[in-house]
Amino acid sequence: MKKEETYCRLLPMAGAYNMRDLGGYRTVYGKCVKWKMLFRSDDMNKLTAMDLDYLSLLPLRTVIDFRSEVEKNAAIDRLPQTVSKYIPLSIEAGDMSGITHFDRNNLSAVMEEVYAYIIRNMQDVYKEFFSILSEKENAPLLFHCSAGKDRTGIAAALLLSALGVDRETVTEDYMLSAEHITKKYEFITRAHPEVKTALRIHRGGASGVEAVDYRKKRVFGNCIPGNRRRIWRNRKVLDR
Repeated sequence: MKKEETYCRLLPMAGAYNMRDLGGYRTVYGKCVKWKMLFRSDDMNKLTAMDLDYLSLLPLRTVIDFRSEVEKNAAIDRLPQTVSKYIPLSIEAGDMSGITHFDRNNLSAVMEEVYAYIIRNMQDVYKEFFSILSEKENAPLLFHCSAGKDRTGIAAALLLSALGVDRETVTEDYMLSAEHITKKYEFITRAHPEVKTALRIHRGGASGVEAVDYRKKRVFGNCIPGNRRRIWRNRKVLDR
């Protein structure tokens, strides 16, 4: 992925660190994901007035929020007036208590279990995510969680894979979060440097792409095909 394309993907938000456009990716079928139609992001509670104006010009129509009820209530999304659908699709991440000990020896294992839990238990949520994506009137659409890395990363990997984007490109998109969320969590990593292990994204181990690859045939096998053809026919999503 070209460096200038990476910066083009990252939306110029003052109140978000990891809001990105999924457009421009070429599929193995010779099509291209359209720009300004599909977006992934971290939380949106600190968006500025200028940020909201920018999103209104897209114009953003639908926001899917993967955060838990506790997260949503603690940091309520600020949305542009153009958003007509705010859809909460909570994805629980299982037992995160191991992270609170800041043990550098167990963080990787905790994160792997988080991914395994999501893959095993949240498939109905991702099915609903695909159903929403298949409706033309819902685009331009943005989906997000708190960091825009894990729950959102799995969703983006599934979506791009369903559209026919090759695995290497899907992985590259997933890895972009590593460079964009560093500043977001500086206040934590400054006090607890070992937590960088949980925030750092690897190509193996706890990588969402690896998790999806490992289980998608068994777990997500019925999540993608039913909606794939409908998404392909959605002219708002793919260039012809």
